Amino acid sequence: MATTRRRTRSASLQTRRQPVQERAQQSVERILDTAALLLHEEGFEAFNTNALAARAGVRVRTVYRYFPNKLAVLKALAERLAVEWDGWFHGFEALADPSRDLRGLWNTYIDAFIDGIRRTPGGLAIRRAMRVTPELQAVDRADAERLAASLAAALARRGDPRPRAEL
Repeated sequence: MATTRRRTRSASLQTRRQPVQERAQQSVERILDTAALLLHEEGFEAFNTNALAARAGVRVRTVYRYFPNKLAVLKALAERLAVEWDGWFHGFEALADPSRDLRGLWNTYIDAFIDGIRRTPGGLAIRRAMRVTPELQAVDRADAERLAASLAAALARRGDPRPRAEL
């Protein structure tokens, strides 16, 4: 029963349709940009599709044309932001250089990530939501796995002899 409920919940977070035309793509981007701003200004608890539609200058039915509910909007925003955040690390290329100070580089990466999240509209709110909202935890897990794989690859290129799974 729990597996069925989890699958149903996961399916309810899928976008309803992908925008094909440029105008539709712009509408979805505007919805996601506005969602980030609303999260930044109002927080996760106050976020709702009516406020989102009004602020984005679209009808509520436009939001629902692409997203079945507010968590689906937040999932799409979290996925978009996670890709942006992953780009900040540039594949941990600097860590692959054995002549560079590993600890210093790691601290630089962490500081840049924290600073970037704080500067990203809605960044703190969506990070918190990704950690505590069951429906968004899968996005957080997938992001962590991508970063871990990238980090392990950089450490392997650095010459770390440990097996990749351990890295």
